Amino acid sequence: MMKKIGLLSLLIISFFTAFAQAKKKSPIDGRIYTITLTEEGKKKTEPIKDDMTFVAVGKFKSNYLIQAQFQQTEYEYEVDSTSSSVLIKFTVEAKDADNGRFSWEGTIEGDNVSGSAIIRKKGKIIHSYSFTGSQKNKKKAKPAPKAAAPAVVDSTKVSESLKTE
Repeated sequence: MMKKIGLLSLLIISFFTAFAQAKKKSPIDGRIYTITLTEEGKKKTEPIKDDMTFVAVGKFKSNYLIQAQFQQTEYEYEVDSTSSSVLIKFTVEAKDADNGRFSWEGTIEGDNVSGSAIIRKKGKIIHSYSFTGSQKNKKKAKPAPKAAAPAVVDSTKVSESLKTE
C-alpha cells in the first residue's frame, strides 16, 4: 500500500512539473515574413528573396537556411514594450552537420522585420547579411456579417391550410 501511495505521489508531482514547464505560446508563432537578404562586404551581390517562418511549435525556418543545409531550429524572443510600439527581438542559432552556424538576430515592429544573419564555418564568418521584410500572412479583417434574410412565407401552403379549415 505504501508503495502505491509513493508511486501515485511521484506521478502527480511529475505531471505538475511537466505542466508548469510547458512552453508559453510566442506572440510570433505562426507568422511568415517575406524578406530580402543583402550580403554585406561584397560588391555587386544579388539580393536573396526568402521567406522566414516562426513555426507554431517555437521553431524557426527559412528557405535559405534549409537550402544552406541547416535544419529548422528553436528561436528565442523577448518582448520590449517600453517604446511607443511593441518590439519583439528574436535570435536563432542553427547548426549543420559540419558544426557550421547560421545565426539570425532581428527585430519585429508591427508588420515589419529587420536584422542580420551570419554564416560561420569553423569559427570564421563566411557570409554576413542584413535583411528587411514584412509579414506575409497577415490576418485580414473579417467582413461584417450579412443581415439575415427575412423569412419567406410560402403562399401556397397558407392558402392550402385555409382550405382545410
